[in-house]
Amino acid sequence: MSAAAVQRLAPRNETEAAILEAARAAIAEEGYDRLTMNGLARRAYVSRTNVYFYFSNKRAVLDRLVQQSFAEMLVAGAPYLEGSGDPRRELRVGLARVVNVVNKNAVVLLVAAKLAGAEDGLPTEWQPYVRRLVRAAERRIRADQMRGRAPNDIDAGIASRALMAMVERHITHEVLNQQTTITESVRTLAELWYRAVYLFPPEADGAA
Repeated sequence: MSAAAVQRLAPRNETEAAILEAARAAIAEEGYDRLTMNGLARRAYVSRTNVYFYFSNKRAVLDRLVQQSFAEMLVAGAPYLEGSGDPRRELRVGLARVVNVVNKNAVVLLVAAKLAGAEDGLPTEWQPYVRRLVRAAERRIRADQMRGRAPNDIDAGIASRALMAMVERHITHEVLNQQTTITESVRTLAELWYRAVYLFPPEADGAA
């Protein structure tokens, strides 16, 4: 499912790819507010008509870039989200890969965070891609609860939403703004997730 989403969102041809890359470069150099469809056409060396053929407006271009970023995060998180081995190790590997994807798409994701704040929530166009990440985390937590690796006295759905919110907020406010090192962020976030989900209450130690 995750790889299929990445493929589905991939540019259909060189023209569409050129427009998306032009948008990424324009946002990095001038900011999203100054992005225009005419400017995209000039940067991508295509006609204005071509730009409008693929995207109805500049927000549609940004939507595609954000959707691609979230789909790539889902693939990057597979060592944990789709794993069944040592959760502590798989969390570190998966989070490290997710943070690498975030860094690669930092310009786009910073704009996304700003827009989400301005609109008081995730835009409708992005929600399905975020929900996939949350649902994948929920499935892993629930599977480990059923395997006896994690205590089952917390709700897997609530836990996944809360932990994903923690990761998203830290990455947005700390990693993207270079307030902390990637290595330390990955280690700390993975350990917080592990302790929240996998440590049994003292009276239940060793019961599983």
